[in-house]
Amino acid sequence: MSTKEELEEKAESCETSEDYVNVATEIAKDLSDKDWAGELMDEGAEWAQTVDELILFAKAADDALGDKERAKQYLIQAKDFGTTTQDFVSLAGAAAAIGDTDTAAEIMTAAQAKCTKIADFFALSKSIQDVLGDADMAKQTIDAAIGKCKTVSDYVDCAKGILDVLGDKDQAKGLFDTAAESCKTGDDCATLAKGALEILEDAALARSLYEKGEAQLETGKDLVALAASAASDLKDPEYAKVIYAKASDRMEKGEELMTLAKSIVDSLEDKSLALDIYNKAEALFSTFDQLAKLAKAILADIGDAAAAGAIYQKTLEANPTSKQLVQVAQALADELQDKPGALKVLAGAELAVKTNDEFKLTTEAILKYADDADWIDAIKDQKERREANAALYTDFLARENECETSGALIMLARSVFAETGDKHYARKLYKRAQKLAHYFPEYLTLADAISADLEDADWVREIYTAQLEKCDDIIKTNDLVDGILANLKDSEWARTIYNGVAQSANKTTDFVRLARIVNEKLDDTQWAGELFDKAADACLDVVGCTTAAGAVLAGLGDAERARSLYTKAETFCENPDDYEILVRSAAEQSGDTGVVRGLVQSAESKLSGARELTSVAEWTLTYLGDKSGARRIYEKALQAPDAASRKSDVILSIKIKLGDEAWAQKLF
Repeated sequence: MSTKEELEEKAESCETSEDYVNVATEIAKDLSDKDWAGELMDEGAEWAQTVDELILFAKAADDALGDKERAKQYLIQAKDFGTTTQDFVSLAGAAAAIGDTDTAAEIMTAAQAKCTKIADFFALSKSIQDVLGDADMAKQTIDAAIGKCKTVSDYVDCAKGILDVLGDKDQAKGLFDTAAESCKTGDDCATLAKGALEILEDAALARSLYEKGEAQLETGKDLVALAASAASDLKDPEYAKVIYAKASDRMEKGEELMTLAKSIVDSLEDKSLALDIYNKAEALFSTFDQLAKLAKAILADIGDAAAAGAIYQKTLEANPTSKQLVQVAQALADELQDKPGALKVLAGAELAVKTNDEFKLTTEAILKYADDADWIDAIKDQKERREANAALYTDFLARENECETSGALIMLARSVFAETGDKHYARKLYKRAQKLAHYFPEYLTLADAISADLEDADWVREIYTAQLEKCDDIIKTNDLVDGILANLKDSEWARTIYNGVAQSANKTTDFVRLARIVNEKLDDTQWAGELFDKAADACLDVVGCTTAAGAVLAGLGDAERARSLYTKAETFCENPDDYEILVRSAAEQSGDTGVVRGLVQSAESKLSGARELTSVAEWTLTYLGDKSGARRIYEKALQAPDAASRKSDVILSIKIKLGDEAWAQKLF
């Protein structure tokens, strides 16, 4: 037992709430001085800062002093320090422990204001039942919790709380029906249905919630979440497939479909269905990044190397960079074990190189994967040339990146070959030039350059073959044949081309033109003669015949064929103009006076008018130099039926053309 002096000394040295409570309890017990003990507790309570400290004082006031009023004051004081629901529940429990149910109820009511989570309300409700046994108050707390529900998760938490605290399954189920009206997303519907399964173990209710969500949800993304839950929570893969199908129909973006396919793999492990969805996504993708990502997903999720490889090959159509192509090649070789496909892509990467760094990256890949000795040697040769002429190649690459036309690339390739002898780089540039070429002359220029620098006859032949179908006129055909003869020395191909032209020819001019070409380009006089014969057969007028005759003489020097053409032309002569054309052409083309005289005589025999015969006389002078013959024909003209009306024309011609002024004077 402590003395008063000892207790006074202890009281003066108190520092903590425990110290004050212990000394006050000792004073009340040893000295029975409850007033002093109460004063010491009041002093300690003034320094208290927590709910637990003041509960300690309240319990001591009740136990040691039997002072319930003082204990109540301490508990009321503690309310100011309460920050959580649990603080207030502890206070209410302490009040109930001292028999102060009113204060306990008051504190429990205040505790409700501190509830921030649904779980807080239910914990409080349970405490109210345990501490106060007040069912009405506990129910009011639960009602408050329900009133706080804003999300589906809140309703699920409430349903769980009602079942745990009240054991009321019907009320809990009613909350699921209410919450169903608040579902806005697939996750909401999935959360609600999962709650029905886990909390109520009610599969029928869960199924109805899934069906309601399926009917209400509009986006594919929301339906995917619902389907995944149906598979994992409802354990109904067939129903999940139905929802997935509906989700697929509502998706318009490839990325969404990829998410759908991944969900199918994860939830159903149905790789066949997932691949169908991935294939649907492929149709919506066009960029390299999209397609590469799709290929990786197919390989990772489904393990279908063939399908992934096909997508990787499709990336080549997306105008990828050299670096991107190297990535694809590596994926094909390392992940899909498709070395042939990888090498095909690397060939494209080599063409797409635009910087020295890209060349280095591509070169390393080719040397790693290629097994073609010629290709490997070519890459090594390029590497050595680039390292030896770094500055020059830097300039070449800069110029290449600026080239926008086939012609510019051809010029650059010619410079590359002339300055470095690098056939490989030149070949790459010529391939790019071929892709950019649009016009017939560009292809012919390209073929000339390839022949000169690379001496690649097969490539040149390939270009000419492709352009042959574009030859829609004889000029293009001649230009193409010129290239074939100059670069390929292939006269047989040229002959075949011209034979095709001959098959479609039907006019005199067509045959004449072709005969000249065959004679000049192929030096084939026999074929040229045959074509001239066809030209003769096709003649339908004087001009056609004389044109053919002139060509025969100029090309073959064949006077006999020319003579037969003049003879045929004579059959078409119907007037002086026709005869003039024929006579003049024969004179100028052949210089054969015998032929010309025969034609003039024919004209004299068929023409009868004064003016017409005057023209014949003039031709006799001009082309035969025969004055006596001309004089005879002039006399014939003066005797013509229409001589009286045309006499002045005849006289003027005699004076000027024949130069016989005396005769002209007599005729006046």
